[in-house]
Amino acid sequence: MIITKRGLIIGAALVICLALILFGPTLVSRCQRHFRGVKRGVTLEGHAVGGLLEHELYDVVAGLAETFRVEASNASWDWQTGTVRAEVVGQVVDVQSTVKALLTAPPNSSLQLITIEVLPSITSTHFKPHYRGPTTEPKVALMINVDWGDEFIGPMLDVFSHFDVSATWFPTGRWVLRQPDLAREIAAQGHEIGNHGGWHGMASEMSRSEVARLIQEGEDAILLTTGQKPQVFAPPAGDFNQQTVAVAAELGYKTVLWTIDTVDWQRPAPTVIIDRVLSKLSNGALVLMHPTQPTLEALPVILDHLANRGFVCVTVGELLAD
Repeated sequence: MIITKRGLIIGAALVICLALILFGPTLVSRCQRHFRGVKRGVTLEGHAVGGLLEHELYDVVAGLAETFRVEASNASWDWQTGTVRAEVVGQVVDVQSTVKALLTAPPNSSLQLITIEVLPSITSTHFKPHYRGPTTEPKVALMINVDWGDEFIGPMLDVFSHFDVSATWFPTGRWVLRQPDLAREIAAQGHEIGNHGGWHGMASEMSRSEVARLIQEGEDAILLTTGQKPQVFAPPAGDFNQQTVAVAAELGYKTVLWTIDTVDWQRPAPTVIIDRVLSKLSNGALVLMHPTQPTLEALPVILDHLANRGFVCVTVGELLAD
């Protein structure tokens, strides 16, 4: 048989075509996995994932994610034993970040799933009264309890605005309903609104359900009027017991007392108020005030001294979040 040059070319072309038909997809796939997939020898939580492409990784990581998921749970109060059941910090897998890390990992490396913490909204710290914030930084919080003194609130807001300072105001629910415009103005100027109870009642003398009603009525009035949901609770007259703190915590509140009491409700001279604050000033201090004439007169001096001494005024919520 005489095989012509043309025949050889045609035969070779047929062999190549057949090879492409039989092995082409495999070669393309190998190239993709080599250049675009996970490097050889890479493992994820002990599972070999070398050569996997991005869309395949999503399936693998999503499958593992369920095993590593931890449900967050709030701290709670055991009313039988009078102890706190600690919170559980949850976690979820960051699938996208894990896939990205796998695709950029060097050969023969061992990776773990990238997780994100899910923090509970109620922690063990909610079940203790707070007399001050962290002392690591020169931060203080001014807190103004409000159930009267309407005529001094506008001027006090002007002073805070002049010094570019935000405070935490603790109105009673009944005051908010009586003075909704003033309450809204406090919130509109960027101040934090805390809860001082629906009325000025003595929490330590109340039943568990009555304490819950005291706090809830305050919250309802504040939320309805200002749109803010309070996160901190200042018991009226500073009167509380462990039941008060536990009920407040179950409702999502940290119970706040004070480091420095100006006792300004007795209307001392402004210089007395100034001295009470500045002589006891320290990192993390919670400074209790009320809307009175001497407080209004003392406030600019106090804020000026705070700034000069390097203290930063923050809200109670910000201070206790550190």
